[in-house]
Amino acid sequence: MEQMNNKEKLFKDLLYALTLSGKIFGTLIAGVILGLYLDSILLTKPLLTLVFLVLAFIEVMRTLLKGGKS
Repeated sequence: MEQMNNKEKLFKDLLYALTLSGKIFGTLIAGVILGLYLDSILLTKPLLTLVFLVLAFIEVMRTLLKGGKS
């Protein structure tokens, strides 16, 4: 019984880590893609890419400080 609880806890921890890493990388990638897209339309290269990258980094820090909770 104890072994089952350890496996369940390990599975939950792994799922939490994968979810958190997905949020982090997804936010950063979305910021870069949005910045590149808007830069190509507005011809402001690389200004908006940098702005959205900084905003994505700030959001990632907020997510990490909240512990990944939505």
